[in-house]
Amino acid sequence: APTGHTVPVREVRLAAGAGFVVIICGEIMTMPGLPKAPSSEKIFLNEQGQIEGLF
Repeated sequence: APTGHTVPVREVRLAAGAGFVVIICGEIMTMPGLPKAPSSEKIFLNEQGQIEGLF
C-alpha cells in the first residue's frame, strides 16, 4: 500500500437512511438529493380533461 501522503478530509456526513458515512475530501462537490415527495404527486386531470400541476 502507498505510504507518505495524507488525504484532506473536509467534511463527514451521515446518510442514515442509506446507512452510509460519506467522507467529503478536498474540493469535491456533491449533487443535491431528491425531495421527500415526488413532483408527480401534484399532477392531475381537471374536470375538462386538462393536465394541471406541471411546473
